[in-house]
Amino acid sequence: MPLLEPNPQALSPGRKRTPAPDRVPDLQARGTPRRLREDLAALLGPGKVLSGISDLVRYASDASPYRFLPQVVVVAEDVDDVSAVLSYAHGKGREVVFRAAGTSLNGQAQGEDILVDVRRHWVGVEVLDDGARARIRPGTTVVRANAALAPYGRVLGPDPASAVACTIGGVVANNASGMTAGTTRNSYRTVASLTCVLPSGTVVDTADPAADEELARAEPRLCAGLLALKAEIEADAELTDRIRAKYQIKNTNGYRLDAFLDGATPVEILRGLMVGSEGTFGFLSEVVFDTLPLDRLVSTALLFFPSLPAAAAAVPRFNEAGALAVELMDGNTLRASVRVPGVPADWAELPKDTTALLVEFRAPDEPALAAHERAAGEVLAGLDLVAPVPSVVNAFTRDAGTIGGYWKARKAFVTAVGGSRPSGTTLITEDFAVPPARLAEACAELLDLQARHGFDAAVAGHAAHGNLHFLLAFDAADPTDVERYASFMADFCKLTVERFDGSLKAEHATGRNIAPFLELEWGPKATELMWRTKELIDPDGVLA
Repeated sequence: MPLLEPNPQALSPGRKRTPAPDRVPDLQARGTPRRLREDLAALLGPGKVLSGISDLVRYASDASPYRFLPQVVVVAEDVDDVSAVLSYAHGKGREVVFRAAGTSLNGQAQGEDILVDVRRHWVGVEVLDDGARARIRPGTTVVRANAALAPYGRVLGPDPASAVACTIGGVVANNASGMTAGTTRNSYRTVASLTCVLPSGTVVDTADPAADEELARAEPRLCAGLLALKAEIEADAELTDRIRAKYQIKNTNGYRLDAFLDGATPVEILRGLMVGSEGTFGFLSEVVFDTLPLDRLVSTALLFFPSLPAAAAAVPRFNEAGALAVELMDGNTLRASVRVPGVPADWAELPKDTTALLVEFRAPDEPALAAHERAAGEVLAGLDLVAPVPSVVNAFTRDAGTIGGYWKARKAFVTAVGGSRPSGTTLITEDFAVPPARLAEACAELLDLQARHGFDAAVAGHAAHGNLHFLLAFDAADPTDVERYASFMADFCKLTVERFDGSLKAEHATGRNIAPFLELEWGPKATELMWRTKELIDPDGVLA
């Protein structure tokens, strides 16, 4: 019988070990530098400062593939804590990043200096005006907010797939939208007001009738600068038209320049700019949303097509029929989804090119839903569908259990595909949008581009809005594979912008991966305006 004792040689102090590739550098292995830890503990109290190396490593990753070790983590309890941290950072020349749920797919919840946790003490929903509005704190999940609104027959406009985990602060900061939000129900269009802490520490409640007067007293340079930028943009008819055109489809790449066109006063402009600013303009301490009707009657179908372009070609027809959501899942996504409990096992045997559309209609009453179903039936009559074996799924259903199963498979996109990637590879997710009428053409071009670069990405997304996500894996430790990926991304960005005039980030905000391509999409003039806006609001670059 083998001994249960450890191998003595393996524990020998003289044994040479190979460090793990993600090992924390020796200079950081002891946690937060003493002076930084002591300064923040004296400022906020020691219980609000996390400084051990285990704490820092825990906050070094979010849902993206990136890893950045913070110098220290501060657990802020209130606006005073946030203001104190910002004031300290100003005085010491440090940088601050805010983090709530950490569900960011593009690295927005990571930083290498002071990371402020605004999840733990920032939860709460206050329903206003019989559900017509809701005041929500930034650490509140979308699911929790909608649960509070459901008894009033209301719902938030943004509905990201990660609603069970993602929080309102991140949703607004990234202008995340989701399956049904499109360009009309997203945060930018449904935020009634917000309260923010600027990098200077100034607190602005945009709902306060005296907000502009108070901001002018506290931040005269900021107010004058915002109005000057507004006047400059409005005086340029070509630029104004370009800005309006860019937001005809989903677009979260760069700062929201149409805030200068939509806002009449500095506070109104600031309210718009904060949405989608990725935490680089200020901290959102609460947000008031205009809510939307919760149409409780639902009819849904999961339809299978012979190819990705064929499925995309059917999307405009369902849009015309009034579908609220048309979600696309390509063959790679469908096959990976068999890892999700409840998904039919025979999906694993679907032909490679098979693509599904999850089409959903919602209505407030029976006559309206029946009208949608009749319109959908007319669309179905003209489609060439295939079906998974052995069952045929080609009709709409109102059964809540069946519908829930469809959505479970769709929302598991990242988890399912990520779990099936080759061991040791890095998973990258990108989201882009093109005019919905050109979605089929864009899908064909994307498939061709992947093949030319040797990738076989999984594709899914909000096809009703011309918004697709793709997931691909490569070996980040192999320079050749990194170069292959870089070449693909350069060609993809050029294709999306030059061929389709699309947006390189549709709903995940700019993030780390697409930032180098911002000027490619927006051009030098608009990009310069974005930099000038950043310098105006955060002149010392405190918010990284």
